[in-house]
Amino acid sequence: MIPLTKDVAALIGDWAEGVENRSLLFEKFALPKVWGAGDLEKLNDAGRWSVLRIVTRGTDLLQGDAQRLRREAKGPKVLPDVAKRKESEAHVAGKMAAVARTDPELAKVVSRNAMRFLDDLGKSFEGRLVKFEATLGSRMMVNLAGGVVENAGICLDRCFGLPLIPGSAVKGIARAQALWEIREAKPDEKRQLLRCAMLLFGFGAHDLRGDLAWAGGKAQAEAIAGELGTTDFKGCACFLPAYPTAVPTLVVDMVNPHYPDYYAGRRTHAKDDENPKPNYFPAVEAGSAFGFAVLLNRLPSLPGVTAGELLSQAKAWLERAVTQKGVGAKTAAGYGWFHLGSKPKAAPMATPPQAPTESVASSAADEIISQFKSLSNKGNFPAALPKMAALQSDADLRRVFEALVPANERASLRKKNPYWQSFTSGKAGADGLKILQRLGRKLT
Repeated sequence: MIPLTKDVAALIGDWAEGVENRSLLFEKFALPKVWGAGDLEKLNDAGRWSVLRIVTRGTDLLQGDAQRLRREAKGPKVLPDVAKRKESEAHVAGKMAAVARTDPELAKVVSRNAMRFLDDLGKSFEGRLVKFEATLGSRMMVNLAGGVVENAGICLDRCFGLPLIPGSAVKGIARAQALWEIREAKPDEKRQLLRCAMLLFGFGAHDLRGDLAWAGGKAQAEAIAGELGTTDFKGCACFLPAYPTAVPTLVVDMVNPHYPDYYAGRRTHAKDDENPKPNYFPAVEAGSAFGFAVLLNRLPSLPGVTAGELLSQAKAWLERAVTQKGVGAKTAAGYGWFHLGSKPKAAPMATPPQAPTESVASSAADEIISQFKSLSNKGNFPAALPKMAALQSDADLRRVFEALVPANERASLRKKNPYWQSFTSGKAGADGLKILQRLGRKLT
């Protein structure tokens, strides 16, 4: 069973089945692989079961595991010691499934409160706050390396057990986006962007020689620090945690190394006679919407610096960070990518077909715009670009291009821009080049 003191076990049960809070259950009452499991030497599924216990359908999945293990234990050719082990594992899986279900209405209330909180912030700090909603286009993992289950952590609200994106993570991705844009900016824009970044995020003496020097030049960074009269400046912006604005779904995901001995250096070649060792971890399902907010806590007394400029730049960097770089772990593998806007509502019931009033080409263009909404998520390129390239009318292609491609990307057609690198490479790269050629646009 889970290692608990007598008084705690009396309060919540030997298997912590009386705990409703996901965060408390996952961080304090995870099942160890070796502990009080009777004759079992090791519970290989302990980590997986601890993860299943907190996901949305976890109870059903754990009960399914218990039923499967009992069936396997009763097989006609199963040896007695194997049958005993499977019966013991089935018992553990069944106990882990006995989790008090979280009230779904409470999750809805929490999500509504997140929306109200953003609205109240806007009223209380009028002129000092920017906010927006964004919806996951893929699964997301935040704090994967944290927690008591190795490499299977997740950031959950301590009161309600709902996933969130910490303010430190929000600030970190926005700052990383800012540094890359400053480094790639034109010389006449670089100083102003660097100044905004230093005011928003703050800096220390090591930053003047490090990140800021890399992005905008050491001389310019030191000159701006000289204007402020310090080499240790607290940022003017508060990047608030991003809370779900619609009830999110937690799922169990997996990576499955097929050659564990080879990866561990115990073999010189990867061969197919190795046994895969799946590793399970929790993730926030695609379609979950989050609310982001940046609050200006003060305004430095420098000429030419306005609250509007700082807030606008902070919002632009953060929006591009969540849609172009992603949030959390494994973003290079497609996790953590957002598209701007709230979770779309269910489509209304289709009406009987009417006589066509537009050309077939125009209808196809509208369908593409409706389907993809925005091409800020580069993961949509392989699906969207072939459909765009297939449009017969250049006018329709131009209309779709301007509707889907973000304005900031259309204004900066640069070869080194990661957005346009993705647009013109990969499976749909030929279509992307064809689109730019038809529209008379050239990457510089």
